[in-house]
Amino acid sequence: MTSIHNYDPKDISSALSNLTPLPIAGLVIAAWNLLDQACDLASPVDITVSDLQSLTLQFPPTPSSVAVITRWAMRFGGVLSSEPHQTESGPQTWCRTEFDYYGVAVKAFAHIPA
Repeated sequence: MTSIHNYDPKDISSALSNLTPLPIAGLVIAAWNLLDQACDLASPVDITVSDLQSLTLQFPPTPSSVAVITRWAMRFGGVLSSEPHQTESGPQTWCRTEFDYYGVAVKAFAHIPA
């Protein structure tokens, strides 16, 4: 049996699917590059680099973080979501965006007390 695979060099999804996973050092460099490209935006208070090919950016639990995360979403093509949650410490609004940064999944979020 013969298989024929079409390859379109302009199709970014096929290019990204063929990439080998980055080692943790490569992911740290990706995080550094991301922060460098966002140097004019507010910085996160916590960054998590995961070997699952993802970065997580946590912003402070203040109302101004909604605007900050919105700017990050606009800069990197993410979709902003906001939803109410009831936690042990009281009601919160969970605001987040997710986007792809050169094949690395990025999640930026803040849990804001109501």
